[in-house]
Formats: sequence, structure tokens, C-alpha cells
Amino acid sequence: MFENISSTLQQCGYFFAAGLIMGLFYEALRFFRMILRHNVVAVCIEDALYLSICAFISFIIALSVGIGYMRIYYIVFEAMGAAIYFLTVGRLLNSILRHISGATKRFIRTIADKIWHYLCKFFAPIGKKIKMIFGKIAENARKSAFYSKMHLKKPDEIEYNDKVQSIGGGERAGVVKAKIRKKE
Repeated sequence: MFENISSTLQQCGYFFAAGLIMGLFYEALRFFRMILRHNVVAVCIEDALYLSICAFISFIIALSVGIGYMRIYYIVFEAMGAAIYFLTVGRLLNSILRHISGATKRFIRTIADKIWHYLCKFFAPIGKKIKMIFGKIAENARKSAFYSKMHLKKPDEIEYNDKVQSIGGGERAGVVKAKIRKKE
């Protein structure tokens, strides 16, 4: 019914070590954030995934070490392990990672600029040819649209004959003829 103190301390040690390791994995996530800019939503999603993975790992450790029981001092020792990591090794590692991330950003930017330069050299002539082809197509379409329009006469140049025409005793109304009169 009661556990001996040595097995309890051993369980607390496992959770303390798990807290240290989880802090180290959070440091990797922090380094990733230093290299690539993240907005608030992305940081929230990453943190939610990280915390859910940590909770799953804690549950698995509690099942294996704690024989299926989850005790509050497991969580306390895990939090103590993470806090001690962040206050000691984490601070030192964070300052080192800041310098490394700056160098990594510059390296990635240099490589990306070179790749962009070669891509522009490769695709610029292709883009010019495509632009020329589509320019000619648009010009031809504009010309054909211009010449396909029937230029209508202005209203003062057209005089319609709205006479009623009788056909076989019945009357049919409508335009029979149009006379075009020139402006004077």
C-alpha cells in the first residue's frame, strides 16, 4: 500500500530528468524561431504542439515509472527540472544560439541571394519571350476587335422611314428602308 522512499525518489528523479530534456527540446524550438520569423498564430500553434507532446511524454513516463498513477509531485519535479535547465544551461545556450542564429541567417541569406540571382538569369530571357508573345497576341486581338466593329453612323446622319406597309389587306409596322442623309 505504501511505497518506499527510494522508489519515490527514483520516480521524482525520472521526472526531474524529463523536465531537463523537455527544456532542451524547447531550446531547439526557440532556435528555429530565431532563424525564421514567426507570427503570433504560428508561435501559439507551435507551443500548443510542444505542450501536447510534453503532456503525452509525461503520461507515458507516469504509466511506466509510476505504475499508472499520476501524482502531483511528478509534475512539480518536472517543472523544477525545466526551470533549473532554463536558469542555468538554458541561459548560456540561449546566448550562444543567438550568435549562431545570426550567422546562420546571414549564411542562408547569402545562399538565397545567389540562388535568386541564377534563377533570374535563367528565367529572365524566358519571361521576355513569353511577354513578347503575349504582347503580340494582345495587340492582334486589339486590332481585330477594332476592325470588327461596325462603325455606326451618328444619329443626325440617319433618317428612318417608319411607314406602315400594307400587305394583303393587313398592316405591318416596322422599318422598311433607311435613307442616309449627309450632313450639310
